[in-house]
Amino acid sequence: MTKRLFLIILTVFLALTVFSQQEIRDEIDLANSELIEIYGFQVNYSLTILKGEGHEQPAAIDSNGSYMIFLYTANYKKGVARHELAHVYFFEFLRRKGSAPREFPIWYHEIIAEGFQNLHLRLRWPSLRAGFYVFTGYDDRYPEKESQGIFYGAVSGFAGFLVSRGGYGKLLEVAEEYLLSKDMESSFRKVYGSGLNSLVLKWRVVFLIPYSPFLIGLVLFLYLLIGRRERYWRQFPLNQENLSGDIERENDRVL
Repeated sequence: MTKRLFLIILTVFLALTVFSQQEIRDEIDLANSELIEIYGFQVNYSLTILKGEGHEQPAAIDSNGSYMIFLYTANYKKGVARHELAHVYFFEFLRRKGSAPREFPIWYHEIIAEGFQNLHLRLRWPSLRAGFYVFTGYDDRYPEKESQGIFYGAVSGFAGFLVSRGGYGKLLEVAEEYLLSKDMESSFRKVYGSGLNSLVLKWRVVFLIPYSPFLIGLVLFLYLLIGRRERYWRQFPLNQENLSGDIERENDRVL
Protein backbone atom coordinates (compact mmCIF):
# COMPACT_ATOMS: atom_id res chain seq x y z
CA MET A 1 0.00 0.00 0.00
CA THR A 2 2.82 2.37 0.94
CA LYS A 3 4.66 1.59 -2.29
CA ARG A 4 1.52 2.19 -4.34
CA LEU A 5 0.90 5.51 -2.63
CA PHE A 6 4.48 6.53 -3.30
CA LEU A 7 4.10 5.69 -7.00
CA ILE A 8 0.88 7.72 -7.20
CA ILE A 9 2.56 10.74 -5.58
CA LEU A 10 5.58 10.39 -7.87
CA THR A 11 3.35 10.15 -10.96
CA VAL A 12 1.40 13.27 -9.96
CA PHE A 13 4.62 15.14 -9.26
CA LEU A 14 6.09 14.22 -12.64
CA ALA A 15 2.86 15.16 -14.38
CA LEU A 16 2.93 18.59 -12.75
CA THR A 17 6.56 19.05 -13.78
CA VAL A 18 5.83 18.12 -17.38
CA PHE A 19 2.84 20.48 -17.37
CA SER A 20 5.03 23.30 -16.08
CA GLN A 21 7.56 22.72 -18.84
CA GLN A 22 4.84 22.63 -21.48
CA GLU A 23 3.38 25.84 -20.09
CA ILE A 24 6.78 27.50 -20.39
CA ARG A 25 7.22 26.28 -23.96
CA ASP A 26 3.76 27.53 -24.94
CA GLU A 27 4.50 30.91 -23.39
CA ILE A 28 7.83 31.29 -25.13
CA ASP A 29 6.41 30.18 -28.50
CA LEU A 30 3.72 32.87 -28.27
CA ALA A 31 6.30 35.45 -27.21
CA ASN A 32 8.52 34.44 -30.13
CA SER A 33 5.71 35.13 -32.60
CA GLU A 34 5.12 38.57 -31.08
CA LEU A 35 8.81 39.47 -31.13
CA ILE A 36 9.18 38.42 -34.78
CA GLU A 37 6.39 40.85 -35.61
CA ILE A 38 7.98 43.65 -33.56
CA TYR A 39 11.56 43.26 -34.82
CA GLY A 40 10.95 41.93 -38.32
CA PHE A 41 13.40 39.04 -37.96
CA GLN A 42 13.60 35.70 -36.20
CA VAL A 43 16.24 34.61 -33.72
CA ASN A 44 17.51 31.07 -33.29
CA TYR A 45 18.04 30.17 -29.65
CA SER A 46 18.36 27.10 -27.46
CA LEU A 47 15.95 26.69 -24.56
CA THR A 48 16.92 24.64 -21.53
CA ILE A 49 14.29 23.99 -18.86
CA LEU A 50 15.53 22.48 -15.62
CA LYS A 51 13.78 21.66 -12.39
CA GLY A 52 16.20 23.51 -10.12
CA GLU A 53 16.03 23.81 -6.36
CA GLY A 54 14.15 27.10 -6.11
CA HIS A 55 17.07 29.54 -5.80
CA GLU A 56 18.36 29.60 -9.38
CA GLN A 57 18.04 32.69 -11.54
CA PRO A 58 16.66 32.45 -15.11
CA ALA A 59 19.12 33.69 -17.68
CA ALA A 60 19.49 34.74 -21.31
CA ILE A 61 23.06 34.37 -22.58
CA ASP A 62 24.67 35.82 -25.67
CA SER A 63 27.69 33.76 -26.70
CA ASN A 64 28.95 35.62 -29.78
CA GLY A 65 25.57 35.54 -31.49
CA SER A 66 24.62 32.11 -30.17
CA TYR A 67 21.74 32.57 -27.76
CA MET A 68 20.81 30.36 -24.83
CA ILE A 69 17.92 30.64 -22.38
CA PHE A 70 17.85 28.80 -19.05
CA LEU A 71 14.60 28.54 -17.10
CA TYR A 72 13.68 26.61 -13.95
CA THR A 73 10.33 25.07 -13.10
CA ALA A 74 10.93 25.09 -9.33
CA ASN A 75 10.62 28.87 -9.06
CA TYR A 76 9.01 29.71 -12.39
CA LYS A 77 6.63 32.67 -12.53
CA LYS A 78 4.34 33.55 -15.40
CA GLY A 79 5.95 35.98 -17.80
CA VAL A 80 9.57 35.02 -17.11
CA ALA A 81 9.92 33.25 -20.48
CA ARG A 82 8.73 36.42 -22.22
CA HIS A 83 11.25 38.44 -20.23
CA GLU A 84 14.25 36.29 -21.13
CA LEU A 85 13.30 35.97 -24.81
CA ALA A 86 12.97 39.76 -25.01
CA HIS A 87 16.60 39.99 -23.86
CA VAL A 88 17.64 37.61 -26.65
CA TYR A 89 15.88 39.60 -29.37
CA PHE A 90 17.38 42.85 -28.10
CA PHE A 91 20.84 41.24 -28.16
CA GLU A 92 20.30 40.32 -31.81
CA PHE A 93 18.88 43.78 -32.57
CA LEU A 94 22.08 45.34 -31.24
CA ARG A 95 24.28 42.86 -33.10
CA ARG A 96 22.57 43.77 -36.39
CA LYS A 97 23.22 47.43 -35.61
CA GLY A 98 26.92 46.72 -35.16
CA SER A 99 26.69 47.14 -31.39
CA ALA A 100 26.83 44.80 -28.38
CA PRO A 101 24.84 44.33 -25.15
CA ARG A 102 27.66 45.73 -22.99
CA GLU A 103 27.29 49.13 -24.72
CA PHE A 104 23.90 49.64 -23.06
CA PRO A 105 23.31 50.15 -19.34
CA ILE A 106 21.95 47.21 -17.36
CA TRP A 107 18.82 49.09 -16.39
CA TYR A 108 17.89 49.73 -20.02
CA HIS A 109 18.24 46.05 -20.88
CA GLU A 110 15.75 45.41 -18.10
CA ILE A 111 13.43 48.16 -19.38
CA ILE A 112 13.34 46.31 -22.71
CA ALA A 113 12.63 42.95 -21.06
CA GLU A 114 10.12 44.19 -18.47
CA GLY A 115 8.33 46.29 -21.08
CA PHE A 116 7.72 43.21 -23.21
CA GLN A 117 6.99 40.92 -20.25
CA ASN A 118 4.16 43.18 -19.11
CA LEU A 119 3.02 44.26 -22.58
CA HIS A 120 -0.41 42.63 -22.31
CA LEU A 121 -0.66 41.85 -18.62
CA ARG A 122 0.72 43.80 -15.68
CA LEU A 123 2.31 41.02 -13.65
CA ARG A 124 4.36 43.01 -11.18
CA TRP A 125 2.85 45.62 -8.84
CA PRO A 126 5.76 47.54 -7.34
CA SER A 127 5.97 48.38 -3.67
CA LEU A 128 5.90 51.98 -2.48
CA ARG A 129 9.69 51.96 -2.08
CA ALA A 130 10.07 51.30 -5.81
CA GLY A 131 8.67 54.76 -6.53
CA PHE A 132 11.70 56.34 -4.87
CA TYR A 133 14.33 53.85 -6.05
CA VAL A 134 17.08 55.23 -8.32
CA PHE A 135 17.22 52.32 -10.77
CA THR A 136 19.08 54.36 -13.41
CA GLY A 137 22.21 54.17 -11.29
CA TYR A 138 22.89 50.58 -12.36
CA ASP A 139 24.79 50.87 -15.61
CA ASP A 140 27.20 47.96 -15.48
CA ARG A 141 26.07 45.85 -12.53
CA TYR A 142 22.93 44.62 -10.83
CA PRO A 143 21.96 45.68 -7.31
CA GLU A 144 22.59 43.43 -4.35
CA LYS A 145 20.24 40.46 -4.06
CA GLU A 146 18.19 42.00 -1.23
CA SER A 147 17.48 45.07 -3.39
CA GLN A 148 16.71 43.32 -6.66
CA GLY A 149 12.98 43.05 -5.94
CA ILE A 150 12.73 46.83 -5.55
CA PHE A 151 14.95 47.36 -8.60
CA TYR A 152 12.77 45.20 -10.83
CA GLY A 153 9.64 46.77 -9.38
CA ALA A 154 10.86 50.24 -10.29
CA VAL A 155 12.04 49.16 -13.75
CA SER A 156 8.73 47.38 -14.40
CA GLY A 157 6.72 50.43 -13.36
CA PHE A 158 8.75 52.82 -15.50
CA ALA A 159 8.69 50.44 -18.49
CA GLY A 160 4.90 50.21 -18.26
CA PHE A 161 4.70 54.00 -18.10
CA LEU A 162 6.82 54.35 -21.25
CA VAL A 163 4.91 51.70 -23.19
CA SER A 164 1.64 53.44 -22.33
CA ARG A 165 3.01 56.64 -23.92
CA GLY A 166 3.63 55.26 -27.40
CA GLY A 167 3.94 51.50 -27.48
CA TYR A 168 6.85 49.09 -27.21
CA GLY A 169 8.46 50.23 -30.46
CA LYS A 170 9.50 53.55 -28.93
CA LEU A 171 11.84 51.72 -26.57
CA LEU A 172 13.72 50.49 -29.64
CA GLU A 173 13.73 54.02 -31.07
CA VAL A 174 15.42 55.21 -27.88
CA ALA A 175 17.99 52.45 -28.33
CA GLU A 176 18.71 53.58 -31.90
CA GLU A 177 19.14 57.16 -30.75
CA TYR A 178 21.46 56.04 -27.96
CA LEU A 179 23.64 54.18 -30.47
CA LEU A 180 24.23 57.56 -32.13
CA SER A 181 24.47 59.90 -29.15
CA LYS A 182 25.60 57.62 -26.29
CA ASP A 183 23.47 59.83 -24.06
CA MET A 184 20.22 58.55 -22.54
CA GLU A 185 18.93 61.99 -21.57
CA SER A 186 18.98 63.32 -25.13
CA SER A 187 17.86 59.98 -26.61
CA PHE A 188 14.68 60.00 -24.54
CA ARG A 189 14.07 63.66 -25.37
CA LYS A 190 14.37 62.94 -29.09
CA VAL A 191 11.80 60.11 -28.94
CA TYR A 192 9.41 61.18 -26.17
CA GLY A 193 9.81 64.94 -26.21
CA SER A 194 11.06 64.87 -22.60
CA GLY A 195 14.42 63.89 -21.16
CA LEU A 196 15.01 60.78 -19.09
CA ASN A 197 15.05 62.61 -15.74
CA SER A 198 11.82 64.42 -16.55
CA LEU A 199 10.09 61.20 -17.58
CA VAL A 200 11.21 59.43 -14.41
CA LEU A 201 9.81 62.30 -12.34
CA LYS A 202 6.49 62.15 -14.22
CA TRP A 203 6.32 58.40 -13.72
CA ARG A 204 6.89 58.81 -9.99
CA VAL A 205 4.01 61.26 -9.73
CA VAL A 206 1.70 58.87 -11.59
CA PHE A 207 3.02 55.91 -9.61
CA LEU A 208 2.37 57.56 -6.26
CA ILE A 209 -1.24 58.56 -7.01
CA PRO A 210 -2.70 55.22 -5.78
CA TYR A 211 -0.66 55.62 -2.59
CA SER A 212 -1.79 59.24 -2.04
CA PRO A 213 -4.50 58.39 0.55
CA PHE A 214 -1.89 56.54 2.58
CA LEU A 215 0.67 59.33 2.22
CA ILE A 216 -1.90 62.01 3.08
CA GLY A 217 -2.98 59.95 6.10
CA LEU A 218 0.63 59.58 7.22
CA VAL A 219 1.28 63.33 6.93
CA LEU A 220 -1.96 64.09 8.81
CA PHE A 221 -1.05 61.61 11.53
CA LEU A 222 2.39 63.18 11.99
CA TYR A 223 0.86 66.65 12.01
CA LEU A 224 -1.65 65.70 14.70
CA LEU A 225 1.01 63.87 16.69
CA ILE A 226 3.33 66.87 16.67
CA GLY A 227 0.42 69.20 17.49
CA ARG A 228 -0.65 67.10 20.48
CA ARG A 229 2.87 66.97 21.84
CA GLU A 230 3.16 70.74 21.47
CA ARG A 231 -0.13 71.28 23.34
CA TYR A 232 1.03 68.87 26.04
CA TRP A 233 4.21 70.81 26.75
CA ARG A 234 2.38 74.17 26.70
CA GLN A 235 0.61 73.23 29.90
CA PHE A 236 3.95 73.51 31.64
CA PRO A 237 4.77 77.25 31.40
CA LEU A 238 8.41 78.17 31.51
CA ASN A 239 9.31 79.85 34.85
CA GLN A 240 11.77 82.59 33.98
CA GLU A 241 12.82 83.14 37.64
CA ASN A 242 13.69 79.48 38.14
CA LEU A 243 15.48 79.43 34.81
CA SER A 244 17.55 82.50 35.78
CA GLY A 245 18.40 80.91 39.11
CA ASP A 246 19.52 77.70 37.43
CA ILE A 247 21.75 79.68 35.06
CA GLU A 248 23.32 81.64 37.95
CA ARG A 249 24.01 78.46 39.92
CA GLU A 250 25.57 76.88 36.88
CA ASN A 251 27.82 79.91 36.37
CA ASP A 252 28.87 79.79 40.02
CA ARG A 253 29.93 76.16 39.64
CA VAL A 254 31.96 77.05 36.58
CA LEU A 255 33.73 79.90 38.39
